Amino acid sequence: MRQRSSQPLATVVTVAVAYLFVAWLSCSLADVGTQTVPVWLSAGVVFGALICAGPGHRFAVVVAAAVASLVWGLVGHKLSVAAAVPFAAIEVASVAVGAWVALRGRHGADLGVGAVGALIAGTLITATLGATLAGEFWRWQRPGAAYGTEWRAWAFSTAGGILLVAPLIEAFRGFRIKRSGGMPMTQFGAGAAAFSAFLVTAWVVFGTGGEQRFGTVAATLGYLPMPFLLLSAMVWGARGGSLAMLTGALLVIGLTTAGGGPFVVADSFAGEAVIEVQAYVAVWAMMALLVRGLSESRRQALQKARDWQLRYERTLQATGVANVEFDAVTGAAVWAEHAPAVLGTATSAFENVDDWLACTDEADRPLAEAAWRAVSEGRKPAASETYSVRLGGRTRAVQVRWAGICGPDGAVERVAGLLRPIDDQQAQDGGAGGSRHG
Repeated sequence: MRQRSSQPLATVVTVAVAYLFVAWLSCSLADVGTQTVPVWLSAGVVFGALICAGPGHRFAVVVAAAVASLVWGLVGHKLSVAAAVPFAAIEVASVAVGAWVALRGRHGADLGVGAVGALIAGTLITATLGATLAGEFWRWQRPGAAYGTEWRAWAFSTAGGILLVAPLIEAFRGFRIKRSGGMPMTQFGAGAAAFSAFLVTAWVVFGTGGEQRFGTVAATLGYLPMPFLLLSAMVWGARGGSLAMLTGALLVIGLTTAGGGPFVVADSFAGEAVIEVQAYVAVWAMMALLVRGLSESRRQALQKARDWQLRYERTLQATGVANVEFDAVTGAAVWAEHAPAVLGTATSAFENVDDWLACTDEADRPLAEAAWRAVSEGRKPAASETYSVRLGGRTRAVQVRWAGICGPDGAVERVAGLLRPIDDQQAQDGGAGGSRHG
């Protein structure tokens, strides 16, 4: 019991310390003429902690965020206690609402496109809600503050911070260092090559003196580095990709802060380019998340399909049934992997429906061909017959059921077959009972 009671306290301390440390780091990245911190990664810390924490720890995360943001308001913004309280409430409430939206789109450990979409929606809600309230807050505290400027600074810095930090926290949830495993060297090398290309192009495009090197074209080159960063994030996967996105984004922001890049054209206030570049970074971060989500959804769909295929084939093999699909036009065959175990290795030679029909007993062949044509031409939805087939030098009675698979136009595209060998006594009973005709 004592250990359980200490866990929420550990969560509060961890999140609060991380919030304040990242807030200090954010302030060291840029200093512009706004009351809002121009680069704000601490929002991502709280957002990521909320979506990764269990239900029993989310209240502790909220408490930690409230305490840390209150301290930051007092120390970082030099606010009074009466002003620091609403400042902390705006910060925590907006992040909590956005995290709640993000959690609504999740189903367990699913990180597919639905979960990514919910994360992006929650991020935009947090940024918009917080900016709307914070703009009024700063006008109340600092009468000279411009609402539109503060709104942009809060919204862009919050959205950028969440989209860069929250996926990183989520990717490394439950991370354990292993002595073996990890990505292959070819995958790591491909990602490293793409990231190196990003570093070179980012340094050239966002470095100081761009206007002298590129002239009027400099303002149009901002898109050049980011595809390489996106490519490296895709190749390296969730963990390596989130680290690459954070590192690359901080590099671009840092170079812009130093006075380089296409966003430094004519600032309407000191440091406007730093705020604008975060909207640029946020868009690429959203694109990286969507690409990762689509890839994860595809992987999950393929895994589910493989699982169902394995269950289906195991069931058929356990009941002594083989399945095959024939193209209704060409007759090309696709046999299930377990078919040789049921019918024998001779099935590997049946590449076409004609090969299969040629092995039927001459007396049964007209019946078998008629049943096939009736289903493949769409005159009957299904047909079931029992006839003799020569398999590997041995004649066996096989119960065959054909069923047509129709395409969007209603025409039969493929014919699925279930083939079940039966013993002599079953064949005689079937013949006596008239079950040879479906």
